[in-house]
Amino acid sequence: MEQASNYFFNCPQKQHKAFWDRNFHILLNQHENFQFSNDNCTTFYKKGKIFKKWIPRLYSVQGNYLLYGDTKMKGFRKLDCVYLHYSLLDNNYRYQLQLIYCGFILDLYTDQKKDYDDFKEILQQHCILTDFHTQFSLMKQIGFGSSAQVYIAKSNYNKQYYAIKRVQKNYSIQQKKLEQEQSLKNEIQIMKELNHPNIISFHQVFETNKHINLVLELIQGGELLKQGQYKSIRDARMVARQLALCVDYMHQKGIMHRDLKPQNILCKSNTSEVLIADFGLATYIKDQKQLYYRCGTTGYVAPEILMYKEGSKMYNEKCDIFSLGVIYYQLIYNTHPFKDTQKAGILKKNMAVEYKFEDSIKVPQSCKDLIAQMLRLNPKQRPTASQILRHDFFNESLNELSYPSLISSIQDLSEQKKSGQSFNSQICELKLSTFQKNGQTVFEKIPLLGYYEMSNNHELKERSPIWNKRIELQRPASQPRSKAQSLNTQKNPEIRGNKVSIFRQQSKNSENDLDQSHQYPYTSLINRCKIKNK
Repeated sequence: MEQASNYFFNCPQKQHKAFWDRNFHILLNQHENFQFSNDNCTTFYKKGKIFKKWIPRLYSVQGNYLLYGDTKMKGFRKLDCVYLHYSLLDNNYRYQLQLIYCGFILDLYTDQKKDYDDFKEILQQHCILTDFHTQFSLMKQIGFGSSAQVYIAKSNYNKQYYAIKRVQKNYSIQQKKLEQEQSLKNEIQIMKELNHPNIISFHQVFETNKHINLVLELIQGGELLKQGQYKSIRDARMVARQLALCVDYMHQKGIMHRDLKPQNILCKSNTSEVLIADFGLATYIKDQKQLYYRCGTTGYVAPEILMYKEGSKMYNEKCDIFSLGVIYYQLIYNTHPFKDTQKAGILKKNMAVEYKFEDSIKVPQSCKDLIAQMLRLNPKQRPTASQILRHDFFNESLNELSYPSLISSIQDLSEQKKSGQSFNSQICELKLSTFQKNGQTVFEKIPLLGYYEMSNNHELKERSPIWNKRIELQRPASQPRSKAQSLNTQKNPEIRGNKVSIFRQQSKNSENDLDQSHQYPYTSLINRCKIKNK
């Protein structure tokens, strides 16, 4: 069992000369004013370097920063790449917290158990932890993609179930390691900043010898459109409104998702609630410099992303509005607007925004008008998420007699074998350099992994989504088995029902997503800090 960490995010760097950052201009220039007083502080002791005396200091966590001082603030440290260890010692100050950053170690001691417990709980929300197998028991693997594996885990403390997204650390190529590090840092930071009922909850991050483990909320429903739960325009509108509210929240926080699609929207069991997941491609709207620029999923990606040229002005959050418009179309019509029998036709229609409304389903004119606005080729002409919420479609009363129930025709595409290749499998094999617009090649030659030889200069790579199916958790009616039996059989008494999950069980013919990870500077709500004397 792997337990120790080799500090994937914590490589020593020449520009770091100490644990504490004392350049307060960085802090003050990045954040607006706020008052910091001793009332927010906890007293910990450190050993003097020369006389080895116990020296009291005041410490406080504000946002994603650890601050310290005595009568004035002396230093701060952003906690995103700080590792936390804790232990009990046999001395006067027996409670120890150890923080590690780029090879620098800070040891804090106290004799007050409550201060220790409270401060440790706060730090656990922001730091990277290393005792994953002490805190969690892995139950079984429920899905995987090209970039991660997903497990159900049970907390050894609160006995609750969680989804664990496990990413194997990449040390084979230094550049790949740096890209993976920045990608994970960005995903973790963005998920920490988001707190919304329609966004999957992020809890903690752990590192072990071989993996980075993200502890996420476990959703017991399935993927949007796979359950056939929306039988009327009114039901579809309820879901559409939740998505618009969530996207509006993200955009107000300065974040765009860039990979909205049904596979990344999960449904809660026995409710109409939906949650947006998978923020691996999310980024900050104001950032102009990215690791990658053209990313998303064919059939959902905005045309401006497909046409983007590196060095030109960065696109904005309107790319999410386009993806949301495609999802709205699917919610109402139970088919994809850019569906085509030819592989190249999917991308061509996506690029040129070629679609039509089905006359066989009676749909309010306001609904058609909203979708048409969201799918405009020019992003400047698309509405914002807040404007979508004020649209007539969400405010008019719907007569169910005039708009009969929608017949759910969306099935699991992986099971559609008799009717030929599905839309998903066509995407999987799609060669993105197969058509031109105005004589200009949209993509360089970008063959897809598993079907063609990879190009050295490829800008996009495809992977399969890990969020997909449904999982049921039930309590055993009989006496539970031993821990050894539970961990070594697929028929665990604590996890019964269908052997499927909210995550896709990968197959050779499953859909691949265009995966690009990105590096973004962190922004938080930390601001001008000043310690006041009591």
